[in-house]
Amino acid sequence: MSLYRHLTRTLKTYNSVTHPTVASRRYSSHAEIDTNELFNYTSGRWLWNEEAQLAARRVSFNITALQDAACRATGTSRCLSISKIGEGNYNKAYRLEMDNGRHVIAKVPHPNAGPKGLTTASEVATMDFVRTVLKLPVPRVLDWSATNENPVQAEYIIMDKARGSQLHEVWQDFSLHTKTEIVGQFVDIES
Repeated sequence: MSLYRHLTRTLKTYNSVTHPTVASRRYSSHAEIDTNELFNYTSGRWLWNEEAQLAARRVSFNITALQDAACRATGTSRCLSISKIGEGNYNKAYRLEMDNGRHVIAKVPHPNAGPKGLTTASEVATMDFVRTVLKLPVPRVLDWSATNENPVQAEYIIMDKARGSQLHEVWQDFSLHTKTEIVGQFVDIES
């Protein structure tokens, strides 16, 4: 499988338009946090063995410790809020708003994501390779842990929030010439 196909299949972007129920909750660091919403899989249902499927996608962690890790990684003193912005079969993504207005993303893998430690370490290495060697605009990893033996009590990746717009949101505004150039760039990545 080519790198481009692998990336497009594994790095899905979620937003409030495409997944309104996922991106609808925001938790202040001062408010009572609904851990069921943050820890449980809430984006779908299964027709078979649903209890086991949901259990494979439930991940508990120390929310305050994750916020503290984000503060250390960004050099800020406080995390103002945390919200779940997406989840897939193998991880959950959270947006953390810092006291300087900066937003970072934290990803926490589900128990079914793959070999403990190796999956997170591989994702971090792949993101660094894609950003530094292939020069693709992949967010910079600020902090990570490939073990749950840390204050967060879970593997995690804290990264910069990706800048820009999703292509599907602006595609209709482009000229045919610009669309052709963009498709050409995808072909270059694929080859």
